[in-house]
Amino acid sequence: MTFEIALIGFALVTMTALTIEIVYAYVTQGFSYGFSSNRPVIERSALGLRLQRAYQNQIESAAYIVPVLSGAALLGVTGEGPALAAAIIVFGRAAFVLLYYTGIPFIRILGFSCGSLGSLYLSVQCLFLLAA
Repeated sequence: MTFEIALIGFALVTMTALTIEIVYAYVTQGFSYGFSSNRPVIERSALGLRLQRAYQNQIESAAYIVPVLSGAALLGVTGEGPALAAAIIVFGRAAFVLLYYTGIPFIRILGFSCGSLGSLYLSVQCLFLLAA
């Protein structure tokens, strides 16, 4: 997977998580909730909290994933290992979001680890390329 495709895939996972959270809010709070400028503080269900937290974590992970993928693309990192790492990042983050929605404790760590370890691998590859 190219780094550009990985960035697009990461963006699609993020936008999908946001869309699911918004649709869930409309379904549970009513259509007018989304258009209200003075939204009341609502008590979210367990699923609503998981949807919110999964999206929030996806946004937070963008702080380290997007720069690494962008840096690897700009530096011209090549090879099967970096391409596989980019794919693992995207599919790991997608799995993380889906596993977070299930509410099963600890299983989502597998998806989180894929995104983190793939980013770490690409970071090291970028450093090696810069040091050479």
